[in-house]
Amino acid sequence: MQSIYPGDSRTALEVFRIYEAEGEFFDISDPSHIVRDHFTLGNPAETKSGYEVTDTCIGCKLCYSVCPQKCIDIEKIPAEINQNHCLHCGRCEEICPKQAIRKRG
Repeated sequence: MQSIYPGDSRTALEVFRIYEAEGEFFDISDPSHIVRDHFTLGNPAETKSGYEVTDTCIGCKLCYSVCPQKCIDIEKIPAEINQNHCLHCGRCEEICPKQAIRKRG
């Protein structure tokens, strides 16, 4: 750092600041129950990711049968996806006979 920023090089670190950001992280300590969570820094416009089930759901439960995380609550109609456990793989959307599942965002 001294050769790039002569003198007090600590001030060079002030060049890099993050004012707004969003991201996701995963807890993969239990592969059969992966946890996903979202975070933001500052006030960015939040982007929704993943999949959602619309009102055209008929309760056939096929989405649950292909979900690797079993994170779809099929006791409700329309079914509900727990976003904190969803891998965003899209298998539920592919199998839905009514196209009731769509990508968010």
